[in-house]
Amino acid sequence: MGLKRRTQARGGLFVSATAEPGTRKGLRIPGSEGPGWARFIRRSLDRQRLSRWSIAILAIFGVYAVSLWIGNLGYYDLAYAGAIFPHLVNGLWISLELIALVIPLGFALGFFFGWARTTQSRFLNGLGATYVEIFRGMPPIALIFFSNLVAAISVAKLTGDPFIARGLSLWAGAVALAFHSGSYQAEIVRAGILSVPTGQLEAADAVGLSRWQSMFRVVLPQAFRVSLPALGNELSSVIKDTSLLNVIGWLDLSGIGLILVPQGLRTEGLVAPIYIWIEVAILYFVITFIVSRTVRTVENSFKVPGLEAAEL
Repeated sequence: MGLKRRTQARGGLFVSATAEPGTRKGLRIPGSEGPGWARFIRRSLDRQRLSRWSIAILAIFGVYAVSLWIGNLGYYDLAYAGAIFPHLVNGLWISLELIALVIPLGFALGFFFGWARTTQSRFLNGLGATYVEIFRGMPPIALIFFSNLVAAISVAKLTGDPFIARGLSLWAGAVALAFHSGSYQAEIVRAGILSVPTGQLEAADAVGLSRWQSMFRVVLPQAFRVSLPALGNELSSVIKDTSLLNVIGWLDLSGIGLILVPQGLRTEGLVAPIYIWIEVAILYFVITFIVSRTVRTVENSFKVPGLEAAEL
């Protein structure tokens, strides 16, 4: 007896017409309508999205123009703001290095342990649950301090070189933050996988796909679409959480800001911290805005009516 399933999923393997068990009739293979990333680029260049990016760029220039106007009126010290900006940019590069480590590592951990929690293996399921409960239940700053101290003591005993111990302990704090973020992303991935209807797996099994083929060609493409909004929120959050790493010695954007405050108090008075943290906040906003808009663009490119998650 034939099995008939209808779905409008894009980028995944699905049954769209009558298919006899053990056959591949009625399957549409991903990429049959062109590569997925080619569609993403075409959609990213449409007029509506270009207009949104244009508005964002104009808004940034508008804020800059307003700050110049306020400075010319004497309410904002443009000379001091310009003098501290290069120092903050140096910290910004360090923050970008930390983000480049924390986001990919956190996503990889979240994907693995999120998938592990959906398997029938008691070992993998228990491992994923233990990871999530431990790292999600502890504040990130405690994880950062603990990993930093443990790494410093362990490496110092092994190598006897305090400089190597110091460098590795700093990176250990960043890795701890990635583990913390990964625990949240694991639950997002798990929810996305479980949101795929069981009928999709039954259809994949009926046409002869193996368990791994069903996972990578049927489940994950649909789970990815559903998980994107929540993943975007988590990525934006972890970008700001990297500011916690200055407590163990990282001279990132917030760390440079903390160093500039006492110097500014001596030279500019009580208004100096306001100038410093306004610029720090703007730079963090720019990074977060770029990442969130990129995720939203990817989300819109792969969005399918009826299969997307609610707007968050």
